[in-house]
Amino acid sequence: MTIFRTHLPTDLRHGLAAIGMAALISVPAGIALAEAPELEVDLSHTSVHFFIEHGGVSKVIGQFRQINEVTLAFDREDVSNSRVTAVIEAASLDSNHYYRDNYTRSATFLDVINHPTITFVSTEIAQTGENTGTMTGDLTLRGETLPVTFDVTFNGTVPHLSGQYQIDGFEARTVFDRRDFGIDAFSPWVGNEVEILIQIEGTHSHE
Repeated sequence: MTIFRTHLPTDLRHGLAAIGMAALISVPAGIALAEAPELEVDLSHTSVHFFIEHGGVSKVIGQFRQINEVTLAFDREDVSNSRVTAVIEAASLDSNHYYRDNYTRSATFLDVINHPTITFVSTEIAQTGENTGTMTGDLTLRGETLPVTFDVTFNGTVPHLSGQYQIDGFEARTVFDRRDFGIDAFSPWVGNEVEILIQIEGTHSHE
């Protein structure tokens, strides 16, 4: 077998080696730059509401008062590069009825003693229109983790009244069957479908 060797001038070899090293060094930096920028989530303007039918004639409406953590990375150029995670305190539900809320916290429903948090981690985000998209992810509720898909609307960007930063607004909606998470008490008198509505604001310094 014949091995071909190319003899390059010393200066050229050194120059190519330097370029190669620079390329290797620059790869991690390039990957970091490709990550979607994180917004600073404003929890005072972020809410998670739920709706569930009662007897087929009305809906009980409530919300979770304590959102422990939200991470929102939003890539305006490539929405699929965005990501969302959230942790909610299950015991913080509030449907404006003390006894009903305490019963919902019990092992019959949310079992907050054994499962104190509700979490969501996005796995895929896709743009469907100019200001709309879908967000699929893993929802962990009462110890069960299942995929759910939200319909998301980007409500736009406005400057804060102080003029010091920008505000992005989002709305997300989904419906899931509570029985999939092992919550089937009083079905169907208490509706099986749970509708979730999320409002969220995030701030940033971008124009």
